[in-house]
Amino acid sequence: MKTARLMMLGLALVCAWAPAAWAQKKTTLGVFLPTTLTDGQERFDFAEKLAAEIGTAMGQPVAAKSFGRYEDFSKAINDGTLDFAVVDAWAAVQLGARATPLAFAALSGETAQRWAVISYGKGAVKDLAGKRLALTKGAGPSDPKFVSNVVFAGDLDARRHFKLVSVPNVESALKMLEAKGAEAALVPLAHVPKDARVLFRSTKVPGALLVNLRAGSSLKENLPKLSAVAPFSAFVQIQDREFEDFRKLVQQGPPRRQPVIVESPVLRADTDALISSGDLNPVLPNFTTAMDVSDEQPDE
Repeated sequence: MKTARLMMLGLALVCAWAPAAWAQKKTTLGVFLPTTLTDGQERFDFAEKLAAEIGTAMGQPVAAKSFGRYEDFSKAINDGTLDFAVVDAWAAVQLGARATPLAFAALSGETAQRWAVISYGKGAVKDLAGKRLALTKGAGPSDPKFVSNVVFAGDLDARRHFKLVSVPNVESALKMLEAKGAEAALVPLAHVPKDARVLFRSTKVPGALLVNLRAGSSLKENLPKLSAVAPFSAFVQIQDREFEDFRKLVQQGPPRRQPVIVESPVLRADTDALISSGDLNPVLPNFTTAMDVSDEQPDE
């Protein structure tokens, strides 16, 4: 009987403790910015500061986790460890339906950035056929789609033109290029070394963005309370289909270009060069030649 009472008391204590423990469970922010921020310590510091800022805005504790590899970041999402994250846009596309975009993270007021193919050798992109191109690794098969469909706007098949070499982040791509482990590298234009040659510049591509990873999160409602955290200058809420259009571009490529029909110019005759019929003089045949007598005599 005494044992039964002790068991009941223990069960009551567990039931009383469980709600309190659940209430103390921290929301977790993940940061995966291998191409927007080049330094690992900078990414870690940003994650800690942003977690504190989000915690203040939402009125609850928020933990931070910074990831250096896409595999670790994706695994944490699959395990349900993360509630929301700040991630490079090209990587957010590869997360598919697991990530709901909320806001772009602006650097110096810009939410987009250009990418560049750089090299220390002479030549052009066409001269890199069969050469090694270092690029940051995401979800494997999706990486060439970003390069072909977005960076080169569908004009070049990256998988066929280059030997793609995957690296964890931008700093690794730059070190590989410097050590001649690759003939070229693909990096954001802002991170191009001064002594490197830019062989190609892309159009502007969305940079980093804040995404929701767990249903029922109140982060979207608290976005107006969120202050800027260095090095980002602001969080700009995504409007309409801004990110969906980018996702479609990465996955399917740009629409086929329509042939350009050039309007034929109107040909205007130079009337000054024409001869008026009134100015023509009659030309008579040479009667002397016509009356020449033939040496041949008719047969009789």
